[in-house]
Amino acid sequence: MSPGVYDGPAVLTLGGQTRDVRVRLTGHLDPIDGRYHWQGTVFDTLPDDALKRSTIVSLTIDGNTAAARIVERTPWDTHSIADVGAPPYRLDAIREVI
Repeated sequence: MSPGVYDGPAVLTLGGQTRDVRVRLTGHLDPIDGRYHWQGTVFDTLPDDALKRSTIVSLTIDGNTAAARIVERTPWDTHSIADVGAPPYRLDAIREVI
């Protein structure tokens, strides 16, 4: 599978509250563990206590929902998000990256 990127709208559920966000996500099938690893960036501002309140979130894209972890707040005031398993985006919805 070629690497690809989903860049677009999503719905993030954090601490029981939902918010519309923009994300850029990518992933790959790991040949060692046989699982799909995906990660990316949430560009919209999250509450200051997003890492303390709940690092487990739900991310929904086009009706597909996946649990994920808020990994860190970046120096650019975005948040990194990641998980292992089925991603929230359809794999046929990603675009090729050159």
